Amino acid sequence: MKKKKLITRYILQCMILFSALFLQAQTQPVNLRGKISIGGDTVNVHCQINLKESVELYLQNASLLVTGNFTGEKGSEIYLVADAYRHGFINISGTAKGSSEIIPDFSDIWDGSRMDFVKAYQNGSESSAFQITDNAENLKYESVGNYLTWFIEKIKPNPCLPLIVQLANHTLLVNNNSETNGGYRFVYYTWYKDGQLLKEGSQADNGGSYYTGGDDIDEKAEYTVEATDSEGTRYLSCPYRFIRLSLPVNVAVYPNPVPRNSKANIQVETEDLSILKNASVEIYDLLGQYIGKSNMSGNSLISVGFPPKSGVYVLKFKAKDYVKDIKVVVE
Repeated sequence: MKKKKLITRYILQCMILFSALFLQAQTQPVNLRGKISIGGDTVNVHCQINLKESVELYLQNASLLVTGNFTGEKGSEIYLVADAYRHGFINISGTAKGSSEIIPDFSDIWDGSRMDFVKAYQNGSESSAFQITDNAENLKYESVGNYLTWFIEKIKPNPCLPLIVQLANHTLLVNNNSETNGGYRFVYYTWYKDGQLLKEGSQADNGGSYYTGGDDIDEKAEYTVEATDSEGTRYLSCPYRFIRLSLPVNVAVYPNPVPRNSKANIQVETEDLSILKNASVEIYDLLGQYIGKSNMSGNSLISVGFPPKSGVYVLKFKAKDYVKDIKVVVE
């Protein structure tokens, strides 16, 4: 923080300068320039203060009570300590105008609760009189009685929402049904796997789902999704981990092992025969090299051939949302 650039001799000079300012008449404005430092005690300034463009005002564990108006030119900076004891609070009996940047030095024990920085008489004060431009927190103001108060409070993230639903063993979906997800309607999604960007997209281009391509979801990974509604508000899902689901389909291969130059039978047992309409069987070697494919075409029993070379092959059965891998040995 820029406060560290302050040199001891500046502190002494500025303290002497402020001692002189306190003797000014209330009606006489004081134009402050350079670096001004207030020490550890509350200071009363009975005058109108004008912070010029390059002024750096340091409130070192102190409060500043101003009788009169307070004006800051663009480029003026106010450095103060931010903690629960109101170190660095500025109380102005008059109005506040201009544009001064507040640069707080946060205490390590700050719990994020509301921190008031400046209070000024509302009549004539401007909401843009103070701002924070180089900080992660947002400076806000509110109207209470006859005063405006500028403050910050740590932005607490919304609690996670249980949005992710697993479909079979290879697909994750975002629940976009407002009747069951708490009333939300999402239009855009950003998926993460162990905190790393996985994919993103709109509702129109199936951004609300993540499909592995047929393989099981990584059981060692943690998946989250940031869902955005039509107003641009973002919601973070609770982390989701893979849960292996039992599929209502049974696939058997026989004989297994298969003699060379022979075919194996693929028998599918299921109560939902509709899943066989577009079902298929793909064959890969152990290195993942694609060898061939056979379509079930609605049949519950088909025969497939394997390469004449002996070895172990992987038969991948695919039907709707179901995928099952079976190792077959060719002797």
